[in-house]
Amino acid sequence: MYISKRQSFLVPFPRISDGAREEYSYTGLWLRPFGLFKQDLDVDFNQKIHPYLVTQILQCCTESKNEETPDQSFFWNLKVGKRIECLLTIAALSSDLSIIFKCFNEACNEQIEVDISPGQMVSLFQEADEKDQCAVQIDGEQIAFRKPTGSDQLEWANTSFKDQNEAIKAMIRTLLLDESASCSKNIPVSDDWIKPVEGALEEIDPLVNFSLRVCCPYCEKEFRYEINLEEIILRKLHEAQLNLLKTVHRIASYYHWSEEQIFSLPPWRRSHYLGLIEKEADQ
Repeated sequence: MYISKRQSFLVPFPRISDGAREEYSYTGLWLRPFGLFKQDLDVDFNQKIHPYLVTQILQCCTESKNEETPDQSFFWNLKVGKRIECLLTIAALSSDLSIIFKCFNEACNEQIEVDISPGQMVSLFQEADEKDQCAVQIDGEQIAFRKPTGSDQLEWANTSFKDQNEAIKAMIRTLLLDESASCSKNIPVSDDWIKPVEGALEEIDPLVNFSLRVCCPYCEKEFRYEINLEEIILRKLHEAQLNLLKTVHRIASYYHWSEEQIFSLPPWRRSHYLGLIEKEADQ
């Protein structure tokens, strides 16, 4: 059995598929929760370019049976939706996510809290893995586009665009497949492309531009809310890191142990010591 002391923390890495054919570039990969181990404190949540942060977290939380993880190129080449699915899986190992909405009904304007189960969301969108590209009817021709990857995100984040419209067109051009009949990546992308291409990509990669219909319990009106899953999960994982720092500080202050000594203990024992400290403080 793989590292028995940590087995309960691990879940298999989400499957990687290429169209209808499943293809595992690496076997025996597992994901673990974030916010339990020393290396989780090395993740810098103040990075302005989020693709770097996501890649660092994925690499940090991925393990294998022989304790060797893939290099960064593996994580950069994952589809954006797959990267979000991995983040959801990591979050699901800790707790559910709560999102606060404000009712769009101006006569109501109440705050609504919705609990989202990452595990359920991952299972709901597994069918999207079966489609790696989409075809869009443009000017009477079927033009094929692929899903974006982490590397694409990094390239776009490091590129300066005149405005949002120019950025969207550049993204569409990047995702254009060379096999599209008479298309070349050098041809201009018109405004007419944007809506149909965005719609087709959202259909095959629903975690990227995720939305949720929520019924307000106060006015009973239903509205559609767009949700930035990546941003919400990163905020949750940052909270987990801050809680880990507080745990280390509390135990170090009480027992006068070094950081190395504290992290030599398995998480369940650290939690037990923390519970004893809090129990004594309440007495």
